[in-house]
Amino acid sequence: MRDVLRNMLQYGDLPFRDFVEVALYHPELGYYTRARSPVGKEGDFITGPSLSPAFSFAIGNLVRDFVRRNTDVVSTVVDIGCGSGELVRGLQGIERTEVFGVERGQSLFDLPRNGAQIVISNELFDALPFARLVQRGEELHELTVTADFEWSEREAGGEYADYFAQRGIQLDDGQFADVSLEWEAMYADLCRFVERGLILTFDYGYPQDQLFRSRIRRWGTAAAYRGHRVSRDLLADPGEQDLTAHINFTDLQRTGERHGFTTVVFTRQAQFLLSQRITEHELFTPVHELESASMELMERRDEARRLVLPDGIGEDIRVLLQAKGVPLQ
Repeated sequence: MRDVLRNMLQYGDLPFRDFVEVALYHPELGYYTRARSPVGKEGDFITGPSLSPAFSFAIGNLVRDFVRRNTDVVSTVVDIGCGSGELVRGLQGIERTEVFGVERGQSLFDLPRNGAQIVISNELFDALPFARLVQRGEELHELTVTADFEWSEREAGGEYADYFAQRGIQLDDGQFADVSLEWEAMYADLCRFVERGLILTFDYGYPQDQLFRSRIRRWGTAAAYRGHRVSRDLLADPGEQDLTAHINFTDLQRTGERHGFTTVVFTRQAQFLLSQRITEHELFTPVHELESASMELMERRDEARRLVLPDGIGEDIRVLLQAKGVPLQ
């Protein structure tokens, strides 16, 4: 991977956004294109579906409720960015549904839409390549990578200045921000696919007014993950660690509303999963009602509770649910 990047760097510094693109998605050496999955206990990070089957159980409750309210059609259910497919397998068999998983490089629009659609994503948007920006006086700068794999800066392109200007965001002098211009574009694709149905998004991020608040996030949100440990050394070992930044949920919400969607809920993962009756799953059975309590079972129970505890991913991941053209009650 370093050789690939050096070949690119011989023509000049590389925008950090392009560095991320190559490090994550190079067709042979990219972090997400390797044979080994980065998700799970033996990987670098955990997602809800990979942590516990209770996650799929709760989403299954949402899908069943949707089907009961839309009895006149078959529904297409899509997990976009499905990884190793835990959620897809967990949703199989729900009546009047067809369930699909879509990974990078596959087209959502190759799938049948049927009469209604539900599109689900889990940590999809925070895996998009992003630029790292910093305000220097009156100028917005973009961070770049040098041939020595060090940081440099240059004046940011107009597209990034426009991003902040159009949203009325003013960064403080010396404030860093991490932005992907693909957040809106990808969400717009999901909106175009769902003619009648739901878009359900789980991801790390904040509304715009929180994401770019200098007092709290002066240094941005960019981070690297490896072996379940977080690092701020974003240029180390390209292709061997995940690179991610928190997303601007306001971009997604407004994009959906421009396409005719209504925001049903925006909340934390713990609250959302509780609202979908996750505690009805057998892993939440009170201990005194269990016939046996092996070490393995107790570990699985702890993993299920991590989804909804007021710390960790239950607290950190936000959930956006938007709907179009369907009854919600």
